[in-house]
Amino acid sequence: MTQRVAVVGAGLAGLACARVLRRGGCYVEIFEKERVIGGRMAVARLGTTPFDHGCQYLTARSDRFKSYLKELAGSGYVARWAPSAPGGGDSQAALPPDWVVGTPSMASIVRPLAEGVRIHTGKPAHTIQRIDKAWHIWFEDQTTAGPFAAIAVATPAPEARLLLGRLDELAEPLARVRLSPCWALMARLEQRVLPDHEVYSDMSQVIRWVARNNSKPGRSGRGDDIVVHAAPAWSRETEDADPAAVAEELWTEVSHVFSLPPVRPAQMQAFLWRQALTDAALGETYLFSREHMVGVAGDWCLGRVAEHAFDSGALLGKSIIDSL
Repeated sequence: MTQRVAVVGAGLAGLACARVLRRGGCYVEIFEKERVIGGRMAVARLGTTPFDHGCQYLTARSDRFKSYLKELAGSGYVARWAPSAPGGGDSQAALPPDWVVGTPSMASIVRPLAEGVRIHTGKPAHTIQRIDKAWHIWFEDQTTAGPFAAIAVATPAPEARLLLGRLDELAEPLARVRLSPCWALMARLEQRVLPDHEVYSDMSQVIRWVARNNSKPGRSGRGDDIVVHAAPAWSRETEDADPAAVAEELWTEVSHVFSLPPVRPAQMQAFLWRQALTDAALGETYLFSREHMVGVAGDWCLGRVAEHAFDSGALLGKSIIDSL
């Protein structure tokens, strides 16, 4: 009999977990609180213009993630990105040669992972409970799902801890995880206004990252499509601010640090990633209880990069398969 398994969270960790479960013969259902999948791989749009407002690029060290990126490259879903960046004086910085981006957007990274699984979006889960050795999920819209032979929780650590509150062996270690927010600004300009380089980092106490998004492979459009990530400390201080006010302040800062002429974007929008950066990681690739048939995964288990999320989810999926 095919085992039915639930995954809570459709970011890279949850989708990587789901692929392993599906390939292991399980019937997999994913429940995602947002309206789109992919987490920080998701694409946002200003009008018709797409922006990678979360993850900016990928690197790979583990054989598992390298193999997946090679698979994506064979399907045309990724390409190398070698942006220019300012170095000392007027020189160009020596950026890592192994940056990879999704094409035509970072959302392409997760597309193959979603094949063959049933995905429910707009389904925030608030309770999970095991009844007669089967898991059930309750959602904020007062619907339920189940029974499931196992559950993988692939959400930010604070959300996972709330869901796993009754299971101390899993919930208590999550208390040591610390996550920080990050404001992202998307700005569309009809004319090219940034200086010659494609990426800039640590520009001020307010700005951590600036990228010309339409310089990435597979993108198009004249002018400048700019993504700005605010510095962690500034993002924490302004976490509850109005997004429109944040957008204005970030653009003012960009104009100042680049000494731009008076110019206003044709469109701009700020978005807050509330749990974007891992300040203190769990220190383990994933957690899994064979007794209760439930586990947790996420980039925050090991760090903050996409590879950590992929490996965490895939290895949790393998543990569930081995235990069924």
